[in-house]
Amino acid sequence: MKRKISPITKDKISIRLIQEKDLLKTLSWRNLEDSRIWFRTTDIISEESHKEWFNRYLKKDDDYLFVIEFEDKIVGQIAVYDIDFANGSAEIGRFLVSPDYSGKGIMSIACNEVIHLCSKEFNLSYMFLEVRENNDRAIKLYTRQGFSKESEYEGFLRMGRYLTDVAI
Repeated sequence: MKRKISPITKDKISIRLIQEKDLLKTLSWRNLEDSRIWFRTTDIISEESHKEWFNRYLKKDDDYLFVIEFEDKIVGQIAVYDIDFANGSAEIGRFLVSPDYSGKGIMSIACNEVIHLCSKEFNLSYMFLEVRENNDRAIKLYTRQGFSKESEYEGFLRMGRYLTDVAI
């Protein structure tokens, strides 16, 4: 069963768990060609498939997808998944921002807040992510968030970060 996570508020940004009412908006961003190219699976996702994924997601305690709101408008998403509570590690990803809000620093704030949440709420000590090796913009963001390159494979970089330096 999924843990209850209180919304996080920082400046004009709010981060909360995704709800069914958010699915069409997040799916619309995910299916944009400019977004799909950065994911491991670049196929267009159907509404039915997205809804099926959401129903499976609701039953998992190792997968948390957050929507990002700016001035009470949903503008992005970020997730923490494959959480290994025993070893204190997880993957962070599924980053998406509405094209209208890209480049405004919103994802940087959201990423920082979710990392803090993972340290505090989930007691994680290590997080990692995958990013396409040619996604320079994302790599710069992740580097600023304290992630560093660990390996390269099949056109992707794996970047990791230990959370011992996270201020709570």
